[in-house]
Amino acid sequence: MSKRRRTSMNSLEEVAGFLRKGKKAVICGHTMPDGDSVGSVLAMSLLLSQIGIENHVATSDPVPLLYDFLPGVQNVVWGSFQDDCDLAVVLDCTGLDRLGDELGDYIRNIPTKVNIDHHISNQEFGTCNYVDPQASATGEIVFELIKLMGVRLTEEMAVNLYTAIAMDTGSFRFENTTGKSHQVTAELIQTGIKVSEINVNLFEKKDLSHLKLIGYALTQLKTASDGRVAWVTIPLQVMEELGAHDEHADGIINYPRMLDSVEIGLLFREISPGRFKVGFRSKRYIDVNKLAGAFGGGGHPRASGCTVEGDRDEVEQRVVNLCIQTIAERHNETK
Repeated sequence: MSKRRRTSMNSLEEVAGFLRKGKKAVICGHTMPDGDSVGSVLAMSLLLSQIGIENHVATSDPVPLLYDFLPGVQNVVWGSFQDDCDLAVVLDCTGLDRLGDELGDYIRNIPTKVNIDHHISNQEFGTCNYVDPQASATGEIVFELIKLMGVRLTEEMAVNLYTAIAMDTGSFRFENTTGKSHQVTAELIQTGIKVSEINVNLFEKKDLSHLKLIGYALTQLKTASDGRVAWVTIPLQVMEELGAHDEHADGIINYPRMLDSVEIGLLFREISPGRFKVGFRSKRYIDVNKLAGAFGGGGHPRASGCTVEGDRDEVEQRVVNLCIQTIAERHNETK
């Protein structure tokens, strides 16, 4: 059992108990699903199937094409979902509002909700809650659960869990990468998964629209605070003109973060007119979970996000100014 969870949480053994009591389950993750969300829900579906529990995987948004190779992804139901389930397993999701309106309302009415997450900003909305902010990915927790429950770790599970961990650690480059991340990954590889093929699918397949979007972003890079804050803004019109999909913007935030002087990298992406999804990345010492929290979002100390409404210049100014102020305060504290 992990000893790193919040003291208010249920134990992993209690999570296993709630899962075993289910008769029919719906498994879901957050809107705009990423690799950890997709990999974790698919691995959980395989786990529940192995112990004889009927289950469905549901999401408000379609799974990005990037993850089309994952085992079980063809069974994901997106959009409207209604079924007579007695158990909801919610993974990698800080709150029910992050499921999307329709799916969130449906999950609220299910009697037993198991909440498994690694975000420090998790709202503990479940009947049973297990949150480990020190886990590199929610997929790492699902792996622990598989081992605890004595379920056979299959190659299909391993592909999904490797994807979850690889994507949330930035291919094992980010600060959340730990010795445990590598230990878990080693066990996943021992199932016989073809790591090189997985990595090609995840990191080396980009269509022309994706590359054009990266090119646009690099020409728009801005900096402030002597290069300690850097950001890129992608208007909705540009996405449409380039034929780019939401998933194409996911890794762009890493480019402003790459500048050697940068402490905070930002990505502003307009998702509807006057509404921006803002991503925050910190390189060393700024807690960007608190910054995102100031705008109603959250996540991790080194990676977080929120949604801000307003015109482009106003949104940029509000967020960037807070970043500049936070860096200045940190600098004064260390004098």
